[in-house]
Amino acid sequence: MPITDKLRKAVGLFVVMDEPTEETPPRLNFSEPAATPTQAPSAEMSELDRKLAEIEKRSQAIAAGATGATPPPLPQTVEQLVRQSAGPNLDEIKVSAEQTSGALLPDGKVDVQAIYAGAKLPAVTFGAEQTRELLSKLPPGLSLDMQRQMVAATLTTMGATMGASAETIVADASRKLAALAAYVTDLQKVTSERVSYAQAEIEALEARIAEQKSIIASTQQQLTTAQTQCEAEADKIDDILEFFSLDTGPSKYAAGMQPTQTPRV
Repeated sequence: MPITDKLRKAVGLFVVMDEPTEETPPRLNFSEPAATPTQAPSAEMSELDRKLAEIEKRSQAIAAGATGATPPPLPQTVEQLVRQSAGPNLDEIKVSAEQTSGALLPDGKVDVQAIYAGAKLPAVTFGAEQTRELLSKLPPGLSLDMQRQMVAATLTTMGATMGASAETIVADASRKLAALAAYVTDLQKVTSERVSYAQAEIEALEARIAEQKSIIASTQQQLTTAQTQCEAEADKIDDILEFFSLDTGPSKYAAGMQPTQTPRV
């Protein structure tokens, strides 16, 4: 899927991060490998059932008009969330491929950090890259619900010191996706312009080549024509010389003459 299509899909995604419960799994430690979870699948299902029961209970309280009930947070799209965070909106992110020429490394790789710098994205302490590292430390085999619970617990602990939250991470990730899309779009435009210019140059060179080939052919034809005519004229002049000489040659007059004959004057 092209990056621009990924961006179109991403801006419409709804973001909801559950608050960690009292029995939230411990947060992950970046310096130590994540421990293998001890919950059995049945315990995991029990936790999910308990959460569903809480949501159902909360919905019933709201429907009954309970004043003390706290309504669940309304889901927001990625685009809405970015607009509410500090930094540019997704449609405001622009990247010039020419000004970010350093992003294309000599070995053919792309320096994405140079692209992000070219987009002037706000700096974050804990963003998309750190979240990717965090997710890689999750124990294998966990359900998506348990993964989100563990990440939520980690972000709750880190939030006070690093200012990290699901909202800041989503905003950072979506802005970086928009920067990549903007860079590729501009690079496609620049590439198209360069290719069009090169093609025009090739066409001009091909026209010059065709012109020079025509000149060569015309010059060679002129040489052939001139040589033929000059040889014909030379034969006529040679006839004159043979007429007044005793030499026997290819002239039409030489055949009837004898070596002792005196040339006619």
